[in-house]
Amino acid sequence: MNNDERDLDRFLGENEVARITDLSRTTRWRLERDGRFPRKRHISANRIGWLESEIREFIESRPSTGPIEPGSGVT
Repeated sequence: MNNDERDLDRFLGENEVARITDLSRTTRWRLERDGRFPRKRHISANRIGWLESEIREFIESRPSTGPIEPGSGVT
């Protein structure tokens, strides 16, 4: 991440991270516990969030499924 991106980084809340990743809270908690999802940060006493850049990096690190094979039934 370059300095310009870091300057524009922002915190994402629970609902936004759930929407962006399409992962349940429990799944994200398990991945985070295992070191496979970005760690949440305490913004205040009652608020947590994730850095947008770390969530984007997580998404980009996911492998693609590859090409759809002929005859697989997927159209």
